[in-house]
Order: sequence, then C-alpha cells, then structure tokens
Amino acid sequence: VYNAEKFLRKSIDSVINQSYNNIELILINDGSTDNSGTICDEYALNDNRIKVISQKNSGPAASRNTGLRHATGTFVYFLDADDFINIRTIEILIAKYDQSRSCLIMGNFCKLIYNSKTINQNVSFNPDGGVYTDKNKTLSKVEIGDYVRHFLKHPSNHLISYCWGRLYKLSIIKENNIFSNGKMRLFEDYVFNLEYLKHAEKIVFVNEPLYTYTMHENHVSASMGIVNGDSLLHDMNIFKTKTIEFFQRTSYGFGSMFNIEKEVGHALIHYVIIFFIRSCRQLTAQNKRMIYGEINKIVNASILRESIKYYSPSKGNSRILDRKSTRLNSSHIPLSRMPSSA
Repeated sequence: VYNAEKFLRKSIDSVINQSYNNIELILINDGSTDNSGTICDEYALNDNRIKVISQKNSGPAASRNTGLRHATGTFVYFLDADDFINIRTIEILIAKYDQSRSCLIMGNFCKLIYNSKTINQNVSFNPDGGVYTDKNKTLSKVEIGDYVRHFLKHPSNHLISYCWGRLYKLSIIKENNIFSNGKMRLFEDYVFNLEYLKHAEKIVFVNEPLYTYTMHENHVSASMGIVNGDSLLHDMNIFKTKTIEFFQRTSYGFGSMFNIEKEVGHALIHYVIIFFIRSCRQLTAQNKRMIYGEINKIVNASILRESIKYYSPSKGNSRILDRKSTRLNSSHIPLSRMPSSA
C-alpha cells in the first residue's frame, strides 16, 4: 500500500468479503504520505483477520518480502492496493488446488481502463500457440518450460510477468528462500516467478477474470517513467542470468533444441525499445539531454550489443518508425522497430 487512499477501500473490501473467509490479510503500508495508513488501521480494528505493518517507503518488491516474512497461511496471494478481486476468487483457486494439488494456481485477469471500460485478457501457453479458450489448463513440467519460452518470444502482457493474481504455496517459498529482489525495479516479478517455478512439477491456470487490474489516467509507474540506464542495465543482466540458469537447472528435456541466449536477447531488446519509446514520449526542452544520456548509456552497453542481433518480432508485432518520430537522430543504433505494445 503506497498512497492508494482513492482505491484502497475497494481493494480491501474485495478481500474481506470473499466467499472463502479463512484468510489472513496483511496490509503493508509502504511509507504512505496520504491517508492510506489510517484506512489500513481502521479496517484492522474492525476485523481480526487483518494485520497492518508499516515501513519506510521501499517499493513493491520489499513490501511483498515483508508480507512473506509475516505470512502464516498455507498459501500466499498478492494484491496491489489499487486493484480488486472477484468475490469468489480465493474460493475458486483453493478448489482448484484441492482438485489438482498443484504448486501454483493462476487465475486470469481483466483490465479496468480509466474506471470505465473492462477488457478481458487473452492468454496463450506456448511460442506458436493461439489464444487459449478452455476454462482450465494444467501445465506439466515440460509445458512450464514452453510457457516461459512463450514469454520470451512475446513478453508483453504475459502472466509470468506478474506476481499478483495467483496462489503460491508458502512452504515452497520459505523452504527455498524465495524472495523478490528488492534492488530490481523492472523485472522483479518475472525473476521471482522463475525461482518459484524451479520447484513446480505442474501448474494450473483458471481461465476466468478473477483479478481486476486498474489502469489510471495520468498515472506513471516505475516502468512507465523515463528510463534510468544504470537501473535498466542492472535488471537486464539479472533477467538474462536467471533465465539461463532456470533452463540449465531444471529438467525440461529440451537439450540443444533451442538457443536460450537468442530467446533472452529478443526479449531484452523488446523491452529496451518499449522503455526508449516511453522515455521519448516525455521529451521536453529541459530533459532532452538527460534522456539522451540515459539512452546512449544503454545503447553502448555490452548486453545490448550482444542481444540486438537476436531481435526478431513476429509479423504484426512491430511497426516502422520514421527517424524523426524517435527524436533521437544521433543515436548509435537505428530505432527502426517498436513492439506494438509500446
């Protein structure tokens, strides 16, 4: 919870009114400067299932880690303070666990656009597969590998990008010391999920919009702001290291069937282009030199040079940009393609 007073009550109400009520709700007040802390305390006074923990502002990853250290339940479910869940979300996910005994139960989600229009999320599970339309999907250990590879080929809006909206087994997290990397700002959810999936024999996907992700007008998140070269390069290196490690240390039977460095390189350039374009959209006379400096730092980094040769967007996933539209004509590489999600 960070400065979420406008949305916080709706989010908390969606949890305490669940049809499945054997829950513990941990609210992490991450240094809020508005009335969020007061709202959290108010709810805790009226419901003994709620625990409030206040800390200095440390970011989402550190907040989730605080929650994990204090959690006592069988499962953990992350919910951002401006989002909310279906009244039967926990009941449905618990029922799927009872049926499957899977290590991870994922629910689908929808997006609430500027508090007006709701859009359901389409999902696919392998690099060449179409949209999944059935109600439930069980992924075996080998299929989990396909699922991660599909993310690398099509990184945007993919379920492995997020921590929220799914049931994790707390015992797996604690026994294997799986926590978010608090020094990461861009790919910490993905890395957390990779660490967890190392220990998963199967996962279950419930194709219902059980979680509502709220998009706010005029809201700029850490990933939507002006790119910070040092931070992005730090996170890119961890992304690459952890992905290669995931396939090296898990038994998916792929052998030499694919070049993991190629797939990682494609995913990294996909994200770099998105961050470049988002930064350029915020260009002003005052920040132009600073933005150029950050982009130039990334362009000249070895990890980008190693990765760019592998960037190969699928048909329809990119469009040609005029050099002038990038407003960075002297960049050391041509920014000629932009993922459609940018």
